Amino acid sequence: MRLMKTVTVLFVLLAVALVSVPGFTQDKGEKVVTFSGLIESIPNDGTYIVVSEAKVLVTGAKIVSDLGSTLSMSDLKPKLYVTVEAVQRRNGIFARKVTVNSSSKIPKTLRNALK
Repeated sequence: MRLMKTVTVLFVLLAVALVSVPGFTQDKGEKVVTFSGLIESIPNDGTYIVVSEAKVLVTGAKIVSDLGSTLSMSDLKPKLYVTVEAVQRRNGIFARKVTVNSSSKIPKTLRNALK
């Protein structure tokens, strides 16, 4: 009887240890990132934009102004200052939301460089 209890306790401890070890969890390889910068380029097909040298897929992303109005892909132009909320995966950066910032929110150093 005592041997049975010992084996049961050891089995439960082993099961808890295996489940709680981070090495046994599945990593989806994605993380949420937020960054800002100027739109450097937009290809003719409009599937992605290049911001701060990062190619960001914008298909299906919500595009808004910092004042709250909804925008479309055709409203995005090179040299606009945007904030991108995206999911970074192994195969690229996928935007969830692109916010076009007004000129007052552009950092001074960047604003001076655009003049």
